[in-house]
Amino acid sequence: MLLVGGLALTSCSKGSGVSQRAGSHEAAAVGASSERHATAPMPQNPRDINALFENEASSRPAGVLRAEDALAAFQRAGVALTEQRQHLARPYGARYCVGAFAGGRDIALSVCEYIDATAAQTGAAESRKISLANREIRVNHATSLTIREINKTAANDALSSRLFDSFAKL
Repeated sequence: MLLVGGLALTSCSKGSGVSQRAGSHEAAAVGASSERHATAPMPQNPRDINALFENEASSRPAGVLRAEDALAAFQRAGVALTEQRQHLARPYGARYCVGAFAGGRDIALSVCEYIDATAAQTGAAESRKISLANREIRVNHATSLTIREINKTAANDALSSRLFDSFAKL
């Protein structure tokens, strides 16, 4: 199954962190510097897709609008979502992303969490460089919402507007 940007969707679990051999001062410095990285750390084997998902899931930024909260707000606004799953955030410069479908399968959406508002704006700008028809990206502080209308219709335009309105109110 494909979603926004053509990324395959899959599930996730937790990954590993700083080496246990690092001293407390060194570990604190490593932890602080990793917080400034826009994306989650690479796993030991960068070809291990499960490890990529695990690292992103365990490196979510604190204090930002969470993907789950955005998706729940959409559902409270009466939008039925299906096939909610994590997808890779790294290609968008994000720490964590979740995709879903709305309007049956007529609208693909993605909510991505970034380390800060600047990273979210940068990630959205980079993503816009990928030419995809009927796609729009909006940023709310350090979180982005990407909507792609698979079938461009007036009804889907209205549904997209409702999603963006709900997102803006969070």
